[in-house]
Amino acid sequence: MVACALFGTVSGALAQGTPVACVAPGSPLRLDHVPVAVGDLEALSQRLTDEFGFRVQDPERGENGLAAAAIPFGDGTRLELKTVAAAPGPDTPGAAEAQRYADLIADGGGGAYLALSGPDPAGVLDIAGELEPALAATSGEAGRRVGFPRDHPLHAVFFVDPDPGAREPPIMSGAPEHPNRARGLQAVWIMAEDPERLTRFLLAFGARDCGPSRHPEHLYGRAVGIRGGTVYVVDARLWMADPGSAPVVSLTVLGGPESVSDNIVLGSAGGLWIELRPSEGNE
Repeated sequence: MVACALFGTVSGALAQGTPVACVAPGSPLRLDHVPVAVGDLEALSQRLTDEFGFRVQDPERGENGLAAAAIPFGDGTRLELKTVAAAPGPDTPGAAEAQRYADLIADGGGGAYLALSGPDPAGVLDIAGELEPALAATSGEAGRRVGFPRDHPLHAVFFVDPDPGAREPPIMSGAPEHPNRARGLQAVWIMAEDPERLTRFLLAFGARDCGPSRHPEHLYGRAVGIRGGTVYVVDARLWMADPGSAPVVSLTVLGGPESVSDNIVLGSAGGLWIELRPSEGNE
């Protein structure tokens, strides 16, 4: 089984000509992590551990009042479960970010962002700064990142600073072995108010346009292959999605060949759908 076939492809004319593998080995972009806004961090962490076999790290609290519990994978990707542990004051660094999570949690929570890695901040701006002049590099508690202003249509996508000189996803020697054998993010479905703009932006980094694809829950998106994974861009307007709701609606976690296929729906995190998929062959 290959990336574009994770959730099947649409039938008829749309399926014709769709590549069987939606990845772009030459692209510098990689999936890095997905932050997930959750109301009850302790309860969700326990459920993911007890029911679904993930090892969730102990939460860490930042200066902005957010608490985050990571689920790291051996390929260097991760999930981050994040909640508002304390309301920050208006002058607290990162107060706007904490308010973003508070708003998402009030709306039910869910996948808050898609974080990508690959080029360093200067490289990101060199490649796409002319295409999207609102892109800007910032430094903060979580390190350097490149992203868009809060009111920008592509605000849900940002770039983290990779390890210097890294060309492949880092192998996380300290990452726990998950009982369900999960080993990395492979695909992310993200809602966009302007899907053509997001697709064009990703293609500027040498991504691959693989055409339309279908999620088993009747969610349609455009498959865009990056290095070792796939971003599915969904038109939020067609689904009448609330612009203030969590944009990441589904993701695929690749397991080992011995993993048991599982579909996890996190009702306490905006209905985020997680597919655990066993690997096949030399994936």
